[in-house]
Amino acid sequence: MRYELTDLRVFMAIANAKSLTNGALDMHMTAPTASYRLKNLERAMGASLFNRTPKGMALTSAGETVYRYCQSVLSNIDQLHGEMRRYTSGVVGQVRVFANSSTLSQLPIPLSRFLAAYPNVNIDLEEHLSDETVRAVHDNMADIGLVASVVHLRGLESIEYGHDELVVITVPGHPLTKRERVTLDMMLQYDIVSIGRNSSNFLYLQQMANSLSCHMNVRVHVPNFGAALRCVQEGVGITLIPATLARPAVEKGLVDWVRLDEHWTLRQQMIVVRSFAALPDYVKAFIQYLQDYSIEDANLQQGM
Repeated sequence: MRYELTDLRVFMAIANAKSLTNGALDMHMTAPTASYRLKNLERAMGASLFNRTPKGMALTSAGETVYRYCQSVLSNIDQLHGEMRRYTSGVVGQVRVFANSSTLSQLPIPLSRFLAAYPNVNIDLEEHLSDETVRAVHDNMADIGLVASVVHLRGLESIEYGHDELVVITVPGHPLTKRERVTLDMMLQYDIVSIGRNSSNFLYLQQMANSLSCHMNVRVHVPNFGAALRCVQEGVGITLIPATLARPAVEKGLVDWVRLDEHWTLRQQMIVVRSFAALPDYVKAFIQYLQDYSIEDANLQQGM
């Protein structure tokens, strides 16, 4: 079975474009050259990888299998090339981290401490919904996932490194704060201040609202939780953010909070990986920084 990495890249380009011609253009080669590469791969695999249809190139069952493995293989190859380039520039490693918005908000301190202690390691950080993060780690598109415990982990290894609760933030004296707990549909009767429309926090809240067939009137999308708190202080609306972030403003009397009577607001924060034992030492060190800061923050909150 003989084929080249270029054959795999051509196959992926054709599959993504659903067209031999467009796939060839994406690879900056002629259609006959791309066709030759594809035929070489099909001979090596011993199976036809595409059905030629009036609507374009459609993957066969064998093609779907090759596509799935190609994603992982090419991702690993690209990561390898990236790691080697970093060696020549003095950087010895990179950690690909996917996280939801709630966990992202608590990352600046442990992240900056780690980067200061490991000057030759870079962090590639992206925000995603928890289920998207799990899928990325499972498919080797991320080294570490920081997620809420409400998602299915797809057999990944995990450890808990913290916990938090999403709470409704209002101006002091708001009608909702006269209750011990409120339901989501009660919350959605009021104007909402949300962080970015592409944030995992907003997307998840939107999913929950849709599941109840409730309309969500978002007055404004702001860049972060701090801006959301400020908008609430000024009477723009109410918001839903992690309790740890809201506590200082609540204790100063700037805002008030009320618990949301929904199971998904209580969240264990989980670190998920494919295999802890297989992680490079610098990735294990980053995880230790996350755990150490979580303990430090928990002790600080208890002392407040």
